Amino acid sequence: MDAGKQFFTALEALRGIAAIMVMFLHTGGTLGPIPANISYLAVDLFFLLSGVVLTNSYEKRLITGQISATGLLLQRIIRLYPLYLLSLPIGFFSYSLKNGLDYSTLADLLLRAILFIPSANQEGIFPFNGPSWSLFFELWAGVLFSVLLIRLSFRSLLAIALAAAGITIYGALVGGNFDIGPEAGDFRFGFSRVLFSFSLGICLYRLYEVQKPNIANNGNVIGLFLCACLIFITNIPARIFFGFPYFDFLICLVVFPAVVWLAMRTRQTGLVELVFRWLGMLSYPIYILHGPIFSLLQSLRQKGFDLPASPAAGMVVIVGIFIVAGIAAIHFDEPVRKKLKMMVAPNPPSAVPAVSSAGTE
Repeated sequence: MDAGKQFFTALEALRGIAAIMVMFLHTGGTLGPIPANISYLAVDLFFLLSGVVLTNSYEKRLITGQISATGLLLQRIIRLYPLYLLSLPIGFFSYSLKNGLDYSTLADLLLRAILFIPSANQEGIFPFNGPSWSLFFELWAGVLFSVLLIRLSFRSLLAIALAAAGITIYGALVGGNFDIGPEAGDFRFGFSRVLFSFSLGICLYRLYEVQKPNIANNGNVIGLFLCACLIFITNIPARIFFGFPYFDFLICLVVFPAVVWLAMRTRQTGLVELVFRWLGMLSYPIYILHGPIFSLLQSLRQKGFDLPASPAAGMVVIVGIFIVAGIAAIHFDEPVRKKLKMMVAPNPPSAVPAVSSAGTE
């Protein structure tokens, strides 16, 4: 589907920026003290992007029977699981170093992590890799998309999005903001949180299909401006609107869809296009690997290792994560996914769109 190539470069850049902002949110003192900001909303942007991209890539194929709901789930697992499994040894070592070697507990948590079953652990529903909680809801949303959401009208999807937003706001009034879902106590609100933005993403792409807006001029400038806007938004201090989740709701309902809509109308060229594609390629490895790495550094500090915690030392770690993410993407993730796809479908149809389909990449 060539239409996807006209706008996915900008969306990949947004996803990359969002992953980087989440990474800075989880530094855990590695960069020294950093005031908390609202970059937790980057996850809601991931869900929105996932709705857009999955609709572009799979809606027509699901409706025409070119792919089944089971086939889509398998494609999603192939896309998300290799790097997730690669992160587990780091998280396992970090958790055992921090909490001791209770073999029965570790075995139970490891089995749950491999099977992607949420845990009631006090360190989060996925204690070996905290940020991976959103992947659970990504997979859940993909299943719901393939069996139900593709059959609903625009109005029905919008109604579902607003109803899910209402439930999310209810949870956020207790928690203080939209940063709910990764803990056992607010796990149930993760479903409404993903359904809110994911359904909006489906609506956004359907609106694009109906209107077919012209590609905007100055795509490079607009794309860079939208990335700068995302950086600015996610750096708003969390304390300003804590306890007033309607601000988060406004960002997710209006601002993020507007940013994505504008990005869908742009086309990048030259160096900007290259940088945007690299941001897209690195987004998922950065997102899924940074949590266990920072957690390991925290565990080592707690065990008495004298690891520096300063902006300079932290930036060395950040650069290291970028390098590891690039190596993992090129030399592990892509080859493994290619082999798995060949095992599942040795002769895939040529109509498969050559675009990313993971919201949290």
